[in-house]
Amino acid sequence: MEDLPEALLAEIIKRVTKRSDLNSLSLVSKRLFAIQAEQKGSIRVGCGLCLATEALVSLFSRFPNLWKVEIDYAGWTPSHGDQLDNHDFFVIISCCPSLTDLTLSFCSQIDDTGLGYLCYSEKLTSLRLNSATEITSSGLLSVAVGCKSLSSLHLINCEKVGSTEWLEYLGLNGSLEELVLRNCNGISLYDLIMLGPGWMKLHYSRCRSKLRRER
Repeated sequence: MEDLPEALLAEIIKRVTKRSDLNSLSLVSKRLFAIQAEQKGSIRVGCGLCLATEALVSLFSRFPNLWKVEIDYAGWTPSHGDQLDNHDFFVIISCCPSLTDLTLSFCSQIDDTGLGYLCYSEKLTSLRLNSATEITSSGLLSVAVGCKSLSSLHLINCEKVGSTEWLEYLGLNGSLEELVLRNCNGISLYDLIMLGPGWMKLHYSRCRSKLRRER
């Protein structure tokens, strides 16, 4: 096993799809462990995640090529321990230079300050915020200004998002191709006009909204 070319070992690992098999394979040798970590492109964490800074750095630095990160606290209760906060989020962002796809679900301890750290993720193209109760328009404006390559934005149950300056900025930037808005009571259907010329770049089939209609 140790004599096989690294490219061949990487191809073998790519063909193993079951997580349990991947975990077992990585225990065979340190070389396989390292290659498996390099090949890993996505990770999903949430309840039970150790929030000690050293532990976060150790976990996310192990996978240098992560491009997709999902942080999901659905079903969280205080008995699960503390949630990821702004500082913890910054640690994760700092360890993921290749991040292009991010999902935050039910992350009640991440607010506009934390979202502002995404300005360091220059490659970010897709952002999904689901039940992000502390996120406001200010945080989204920071994303619109700092993430020039953002092409997909999903906002679901983001009740504090209201002002549409961030929409105007995204429209001017012109990179947005997909916009999904659901149960965001602070945004009306007519606010989408703030996208200006950027509206024409949205794929019709991918522009979905469930917003209030102003009377």
